[in-house]
Amino acid sequence: MRHISSVSNYEGGPMYKEKRNFARLALHAKANIHLVDELIEAEVENLSMKGVFVTSVRRMDIDDKVAVTIYHTLTPQILCDLKAKVVRVTDRGMGLQFEKTLLD
Repeated sequence: MRHISSVSNYEGGPMYKEKRNFARLALHAKANIHLVDELIEAEVENLSMKGVFVTSVRRMDIDDKVAVTIYHTLTPQILCDLKAKVVRVTDRGMGLQFEKTLLD
């Protein structure tokens, strides 16, 4: 019997072990990220219960503490407004981990 592990090859990148506890949802929405005294405009690529992956012209550093506000794409309504920490930075964007899940 063959065992299939949870290792992925994401968009041609290196192999890595999947660490997610929650599924990601592809979501294209606007986001404002508040970093100290700076407001950063970003685009959401995907969202999960514990975090979000965003793209922006402004790069943040690992462990930066931020507040993230995500807006509905068709209206100015806020979908969520949570505190987060930058846990991943790539050439494509940044992974932010929420302090609390979306349901908390």
